[in-house]
Amino acid sequence: MNNFLKPTVFVAGLFVLSACAGSGPKVDPMSYQITPADAERVDIPNVCRPSYKIETPRVAIVEFTNNTTYGEMTATNTNIDTKGSRKSVSAGAAGIVGAPGAVGIGYVGANKTDFQSNTQIDSFQRQISSKVGEYAQAAVENTVSKIGGTQMYDRKKLDKIMSEQKFQMTIGDPATAVKLGKMAGVQYIITGSVDNIATKYIDKIENNNNTGGGLGAALSIGTALANTQSGWNVNVEMTVQLVDVETGQILLSEKVSGREVAGAARNFNPEMALTAAKKAMGEAVDDIRPAFSSKFAQKGYIQQLRGGKTVALVNIGSDKGITPGQKLEAFDFIEIVDPMTNVSTCNMSIIPVELTVSDQVQPGQSWVQIEGKPEVTSRVKVGTIIQRKKLEGQSMFKKMF
Repeated sequence: MNNFLKPTVFVAGLFVLSACAGSGPKVDPMSYQITPADAERVDIPNVCRPSYKIETPRVAIVEFTNNTTYGEMTATNTNIDTKGSRKSVSAGAAGIVGAPGAVGIGYVGANKTDFQSNTQIDSFQRQISSKVGEYAQAAVENTVSKIGGTQMYDRKKLDKIMSEQKFQMTIGDPATAVKLGKMAGVQYIITGSVDNIATKYIDKIENNNNTGGGLGAALSIGTALANTQSGWNVNVEMTVQLVDVETGQILLSEKVSGREVAGAARNFNPEMALTAAKKAMGEAVDDIRPAFSSKFAQKGYIQQLRGGKTVALVNIGSDKGITPGQKLEAFDFIEIVDPMTNVSTCNMSIIPVELTVSDQVQPGQSWVQIEGKPEVTSRVKVGTIIQRKKLEGQSMFKKMF
């Protein structure tokens, strides 16, 4: 290969955090000494510096459009109060029973009971506000806030802007969302719709299979699974959209669904169905946690290394959604100079090391444990950027139970 075809290469690093169940390893940072290798710092190529830009985007979440049949409802409550009185009257004659075939003294008579009742029926009606759109909005707010990495725009301030500008409380048009976002001074608007709420009663299945092991065990598991769904099943379908305010581009448009059981009573209760729908919306939105966490991944950098690159202190913590047990993936930033155009670009390559957030997590900092082969961990340096990897959504197994 000719020398002029060889690209010029500069290296820096990036770490990405991912979710991991359980608590993090116990780490005592002060028990590790700082070695000469720990003092190494990254050399950041100019073309890669934009990747080191650390910011917390402002996000506004508006009320979702309610496209379901669950709108404003009227419930009727009836109270029946019955009061009664009972009056008994006895009539008869007593005498000597001396007729042939009869012996002794006898009583011949009749009893009569009169019952009078007074029934009062009181009925009153009350309005039930479904708040379907607000439930969806709250579900998204809860998910995004738990992920971290964003600054949530205050809902009351957003409602005030919408009221002053005479916007509809729900935003279905991306152009209107962009206009609202610019007025609120946010980078992203999250909007969407609740498309359907379906209810279905599922009967409980009795398991009378007494066979041991094999098919019997499988049937028992299947019966137990089915019975976790017995009662009024409420299924929710939603559409969630993420709009870039600056460009007007829809960055994310996903259809998601969730399910909850409203109760086992056969009489349908719309209020219980709405309560279950609210929970189902939380499950539905959880399915797009990976997309949200990838878009709003919080960046930071390594502040200190100890123990020959055994542990590292990073400058993001619990206030950015970092929790013990999360994993990190590492990346090198590489500057590539095109041999034909002489234009520099920034590329990345994965460093095959594993970093785990320890039990030492504070609001602004976290200690992480580093594991990997020495020739690989040597690429980890002070100043290396860290970024949380996208979190996983919940499994279908979790949804069913």
